[in-house]
Amino acid sequence: MELVDLLRGLGIRAAYGRFEKPMELPYAVYLGAGQERFFGDNTIYSKKNDYTIEYYFRSKDSTAEERLESKLLEEGYIYEKSEDVYIDTEKLFVIYYTVWRKQYE
Repeated sequence: MELVDLLRGLGIRAAYGRFEKPMELPYAVYLGAGQERFFGDNTIYSKKNDYTIEYYFRSKDSTAEERLESKLLEEGYIYEKSEDVYIDTEKLFVIYYTVWRKQYE
């Protein structure tokens, strides 16, 4: 399942990179975060893409975070999660998830 479909399936507004107009909170933006490859003998045997999900919110909702994290695991992703980061200029919080597939693609 693609990340955008996973996020939207949870009722989270989501876009790659950015939204064209301001969005109501909560919402998520996801970005490519590089690629890990297994290679040798001048060829790539397998690869996997890494992503960062930026989850923006004004009020803490641990249940929504748990649903997101459970769905990531269910769909074969593993993740690292940042602390809640407050963005004073925007008066909101963001959590950064670095996600990748459990198995090489």
